[in-house]
Amino acid sequence: MDIAQALWQLLINPNVAYLLLIIGLWAGITAFIMPGTGLPEAIAAVALVLGVTGLAQLPVDLVGAAMIALAFVLFVLEFKIVSHGALMAGGIVSFAFGSIFLVRPTETQPGVSLVVVGMTTLATVVFFAVAVRAALRTFKLPVFSSPQRLIGARGTVKQPLAPVGTVQLKSELWSAVSDEPLVAGDPVVVTGIEGLKLHVARVK
Repeated sequence: MDIAQALWQLLINPNVAYLLLIIGLWAGITAFIMPGTGLPEAIAAVALVLGVTGLAQLPVDLVGAAMIALAFVLFVLEFKIVSHGALMAGGIVSFAFGSIFLVRPTETQPGVSLVVVGMTTLATVVFFAVAVRAALRTFKLPVFSSPQRLIGARGTVKQPLAPVGTVQLKSELWSAVSDEPLVAGDPVVVTGIEGLKLHVARVK
C-alpha cells in the first residue's frame, strides 16, 4: 500500500472524518468571531473539505448530521438568550446523539467510536463555554443609539490591517478594514461602518 492509499484509508475512517468535520466547524466559528487573521479560515476550509470528502464515502445518517448542526445552533443561542443553561444542555444532548448516529455501522464498517464521541463532546462544550465566551467578551460590541456615531472616533490598530484586521476604540475591539496597509500601533479614525465592520483610515 503506497502513501496515497494509506492516507485515503485514514480519511475514510469514521473517527477521522468525524473529527475533521468538528475541527472545521470549530475553526469556522472562530473565524466568524475573530475575523482578519486568516488562520482559522484556512483551517476551517481544509478540515471541512477533508471531513466531508471522507464522510461522503461512508453511510452517513442525515438525522445525525442535522442533530450536530442543531447542537451548534443551541450552543450559540446560549450566549444570546438567558436560558440558565437549558440551551447548553440541549446542545450537549443533541451533539452527543448526533455524533453517535452520524455514521451508520455496517458489518464491515463500525460507526464513530463512543470514546471519540465522548471526548469530542466534552471538548466542544469546553470550546464554547470557555474559548467562545472569552472571545465574545473581548469583542463585545458597545451599545450605541446609532452606529453612525462611531464615525470620526479615533482608535489604535491592534492586529495589522492588510486590509482586514482589528482596531481598538477605547476599551472595545472591532473588526476593521482599511484602504492602505496599517500595522499595530498606528492611530486610525473611523470613516464608515458596514455591518459590524469598521472602515478606518490612518490619522494624518
